[in-house]
Amino acid sequence: MWQHATVGEPVSTSLDAALPAACDPDGRVSRGAALVLADQATAGGVFTTLSRPTPMMTLDLRVDWFGPLPAAAISCVIDEVTREGDLALSRGRLVAEGRPIGAAVARYLIGSMPGGTPGRMDERHDVLPPSPAPCFADYLGAEATPDGLVMQPRVEHVGAPLPAYHGGVIAGLLEHAGVSSIDAAFRPLDIEIRFLAPALATLPLVARVVPRRIGRRAITLDLEAHQGDPNRPVAIGRMLAITDPAGDPVRHDLPRG
Repeated sequence: MWQHATVGEPVSTSLDAALPAACDPDGRVSRGAALVLADQATAGGVFTTLSRPTPMMTLDLRVDWFGPLPAAAISCVIDEVTREGDLALSRGRLVAEGRPIGAAVARYLIGSMPGGTPGRMDERHDVLPPSPAPCFADYLGAEATPDGLVMQPRVEHVGAPLPAYHGGVIAGLLEHAGVSSIDAAFRPLDIEIRFLAPALATLPLVARVVPRRIGRRAITLDLEAHQGDPNRPVAIGRMLAITDPAGDPVRHDLPRG
């Protein structure tokens, strides 16, 4: 990923589709990788409003999909950030080759690392090489078990010095679990994740799926991730998928007062 921030221009974070670990087996950008991008990009938008680097944690993340993702680089362009004390709401657009492919919104708590600890931004020094995984599912490395999809911790999954799993990686795992549980005739329409507690990257992460509504045209799934105790999830989510074919999305810029 790389970020563009120029005075007078939108803040944009991009993901290179040439990296196999960011793609699905068909070569398209994986929705899971796009969730990692959305989490990173919306956080980047908040960082531009701060006077200095400050720790923060993701409270919730939502992405709406406008059809399948392309086999091309995608970007998340941040349109606005609204601050309310230590809370920040960041809204952005996912675009590829000039076309809208999704929308993202996330809320952050400024001044805390996951778990409410103060954290230190200056503890982040390591820059990892690109993952050699042949696709995003292999990057996650999750295995199906009777308890759900189980992901063993890897250094490339870490997002904070606790260490804790990156919020986008948690979202990507839950998205992967949800899609793996439904018929291929359904296409994901949206996903929303609420982060409840730090997901320590010293422990496996277990993703479970509970169908809430199963219809001919639409399916609603509840998602959750825990680290050994299903009664204490570290993240919960909901996904909507439909069988309607994807159309051609058209963005309408309305007047703003």
